[in-house]
Amino acid sequence: MATELKEVIMSKKNVDTIIIYAGTELPATDCKVKFTNKQGVEYNVELTRLIQVFNNNIWENKKSVK
Repeated sequence: MATELKEVIMSKKNVDTIIIYAGTELPATDCKVKFTNKQGVEYNVELTRLIQVFNNNIWENKKSVK
């Protein structure tokens, strides 16, 4: 049943980014990440945006990507 639900959700939303949590694939389109930087400023950012930024910067900053 969970597999069928997952397929319906992903087919309706045209999901290209997924989160794998404990072996379960979930669409990442509605996920946000909450974190605090070194100065103590709290951010609430969409996960897909963080992935886009990472993808855009990966080739420029090869040393910082592990």
